[in-house]
Amino acid sequence: MTEELTETSPRNPPDMWQFEALYAAPPQLDGETLRAALEEYLGEVQLISRGSDGKALMFALLDYCVDYSDKKSMPSQIAILHADKPLDTAEYAEAIQQTWDWPEKEEAIAQSTHCVLVTEFMGRGLEVEDRLEILQAIMHVIIENGGVTAISQSNARCLLNPETYVQNHADGYAYYGVLNVRFFNISNHEGDMLMDSVGASVFGVPDLQCHFRQLDPSEVSRFVFNSAVYLIQNGDVIEDGHTLAGIEKGSKWRCQHEDALVAPERLVLDANPGAPYAVGNR
Repeated sequence: MTEELTETSPRNPPDMWQFEALYAAPPQLDGETLRAALEEYLGEVQLISRGSDGKALMFALLDYCVDYSDKKSMPSQIAILHADKPLDTAEYAEAIQQTWDWPEKEEAIAQSTHCVLVTEFMGRGLEVEDRLEILQAIMHVIIENGGVTAISQSNARCLLNPETYVQNHADGYAYYGVLNVRFFNISNHEGDMLMDSVGASVFGVPDLQCHFRQLDPSEVSRFVFNSAVYLIQNGDVIEDGHTLAGIEKGSKWRCQHEDALVAPERLVLDANPGAPYAVGNR
């Protein structure tokens, strides 16, 4: 069976979400313990595979089913896979650079020696709210199981302090750790800056991008984050030429779908702040 969706966004089919849990010591992940913990969040859960060495766990979420082209009511699944090679801390250099709220991130990565990949399977056809609920649940369960030094949020290309993630979620910040806003100074163009979101593609909508100068980066960051959340909640509804409310009172920023200026390659919604703030060729 293939994971072929019966309906997708015309521009952005949703990506699978995944993250890495990093550990300073070999992780202790018992299938039945994790299954019982997941049921506290997600209803009926079955442990459907343990792997021959116990390092590959697969769970079926019986209350979260999807209709695919060749099979109806297919339970969404979660896979937990132990990495089969030593952790290379150099692989997290970009995530370290674009993680803004965790001063001790480098120390946490430096002490990490083991990695566990957690990913959804057969779940991209679920509603956004359901996928978000599942992602948050498994992140909580993995963290609460103990031993996690850092979470590498693969789709959002950032690192999360496990304790901060749990606290932010408890405080109602549902998209914390799901979306990240990156910041770049443009080489050879003094004063030119670029901000974009990463992570929205998981939900089948484009990330936001803004190429600007002479604006407060913290205000642009809030604009990018909030606009990306709006798209996740409402779909890819901003057509080319439509506008979003800018950061200055009464301002309207014209939007257009474009290829991203910074990797990963993807279609983004570019927000043009207008003269004198816009830079680049538009």
